[in-house]
Amino acid sequence: MEKEKLDSETMAHRLIYFAAERTLMAWIRSALGLMALGFVIDRFGLVLRMAMPHAAVDVYPKALSFWAGTIMVVLGALMAVAAAVRYWRFSVSYHREGATGPRHGIMLGVAFTVLIAALGFLIAFFLTVTTD
Repeated sequence: MEKEKLDSETMAHRLIYFAAERTLMAWIRSALGLMALGFVIDRFGLVLRMAMPHAAVDVYPKALSFWAGTIMVVLGALMAVAAAVRYWRFSVSYHREGATGPRHGIMLGVAFTVLIAALGFLIAFFLTVTTD
């Protein structure tokens, strides 16, 4: 009976930890979606300028689409940073309680999320320095 209780508690702790990992993945997908949409919005302004070379859009080299797209890319990168921080805080407190074994490392999820954020900031930098 005691072993069954221990196994069910261990399983419950693992399920909570895996739910946190799934939440991290959802935040990462949302951040990537924001960054991709921001990049598309920025490039849409370029398409408009190429499609209508004599339109009023050509007067403003950095149109509304540029700023909206760049802001969305930066927001996506900030969302990835927030996800990494939230996941790290949860995982550290969860590990301190002893609810997970030593084989459950927290740095892999945090490292990939920070890498995605860094790439998002790099894309935002690329968008601001390239001339259309």
